[in-house]
Order: sequence, then C-alpha cells, then structure tokens
Amino acid sequence: MDIKGPKAIVFINVVLLLTAGYALNVNLRDAVIYGISGQPIHLQASYHVGPSNRLHSIIWKVDNVGATRILQYIVSMNTTIPSSPYRTRIQFDSETGSLRLSNFTPFDQGTYQITVTADDGAEDKASTQVTMYEHIAGVTVTMTPNVTNSMRNITLSCSVERGTRPEFSWTKDRKNITETERLSIGNSGQTLELYMLGAEDCGTYTCLVTNQLNNQTQSLSLSASLNFLQCSTDLASPKRHHYLLAIITVASGIVLMSLLIYSTKVGKIALQSTRSK
Repeated sequence: MDIKGPKAIVFINVVLLLTAGYALNVNLRDAVIYGISGQPIHLQASYHVGPSNRLHSIIWKVDNVGATRILQYIVSMNTTIPSSPYRTRIQFDSETGSLRLSNFTPFDQGTYQITVTADDGAEDKASTQVTMYEHIAGVTVTMTPNVTNSMRNITLSCSVERGTRPEFSWTKDRKNITETERLSIGNSGQTLELYMLGAEDCGTYTCLVTNQLNNQTQSLSLSASLNFLQCSTDLASPKRHHYLLAIITVASGIVLMSLLIYSTKVGKIALQSTRSK
C-alpha cells in the first residue's frame, strides 16, 4: 500500500491552513487607550492583504451604549463614508487603517473595532478599549504600627481614590527620601517602612501623587500626639536648650551687674578712706 499520497495531501492541507491566516489580517497597536478630555486620540492600525487577494473595505465601529459605525472605506471607489456624529471629528488613513478622533469626551469611551474585508469575503477584526484619563483625587496617608520585641516599626501607606497611572514619591520635612538600612520604599512607591523608629525619624512625611494631568499631596506627622514619646523628647529638647540658654544669659548678666555695682561701692569707700586720712 502506498501511504505517501495521503501524507502529502495532509501536509498540503496543513500548509494551506497556516498560510490562509496570513492572507488577510489587521492589528491595533494598543490594547488600551486613555483619552484626555478635549484632546485627540489615535487608534493606530496596520493591515496586510495577501498577494492572491485584494482589499475590499475597512469599517470602524465603537461599542459603548450600542454599536455605532464611525466610518466605512470602500477601496474600489477610494471613498471614506463617515457617520454623521463623527463627520467633523475624524481623520482616516487608508494606507494603514489608522483613525484619529478629535475633541475626546467621556461619551467616546468604549470598545473600538476595525474590520477589514477582502474581495472574496474573507475578513479580520481587531479591537481596543478606550477609556477616560482621570485626574488624581482623594489622596490619603495612613499609618500602621508594628511593635515586636520592643522594636517599634511603622508603615506609612499612600493611596488614591481615583486617577489614571498614578506615580508616588515621598518627602520628609520637604526633603526627598532615599532608602537606607532603616527605611524602605515598596509597592511602587505607595508604602514607606520605618524600622527601629527613633527620634531622628520624627517629622512630617508627605506623599506626592502625580500623573499627566495634575498632582496632589497628603501629609502625616510623627509626633507626641501619636504616642511617639521619642518625638516628644526630640521636639522638646531644642526648646529646653533655648530656655536654659536664656536663663543662663540673664543670670550671668545679673551676676556681672552685681559685681560691677559691688566694685563701684568698694572703690568709693576706699577713696573716701584715703581722703579722710
């Protein structure tokens, strides 16, 4: 029995199946796109049509409340037909299939889909999610104490209620913080861990959250009011030093003045005694 014939047929079928996928395909560069209110968004596409076929049309749709056609491009007529809601807001590149939508609004959020169709009816689709880029808002800083083996450690956590792609950074008493053996920054900058808390760690810690639209800060102070006795000592010591210095200065002045008065009186008495002789 000759088994080469069936094997050859199977091989050819597999090759045809593999190559058929490359005859027509379309891709979108970004899986998620963030739109900023009032600014344009770019949906960058690319497509490929095999040499044995020709492109018939390209259709863009958006699905938010319901599916809405944005435009249809008919290759044979070299004509772009936009839907009325988008007529003045779109620019279409027929060479790549890319779409530019101007004056982005919250109502433009949704799933955008491009469909390319060949003359023989074959088609391929690609989609991307478009959502609003939000301002930073609702920044909070919380503290979690951790007392073990008489060693007091704390974790400061910074969170944001909303905001797209927030970036976190910390300062202490308005100076940038860098990691040390007793301080570490984790969770992409959201947490600040202090180990073996001492008087030098007392002060005001500020979390700065930023994105492309704005920034917000929130602060938390490690002080005696939070039951950190070392902070009370640390903060009170300079005041005590100032008071002590003032007392010493006043006392010294009184002593010097007393000595001056005493010396003057003694001098007068000696002078009078000399004259009387």
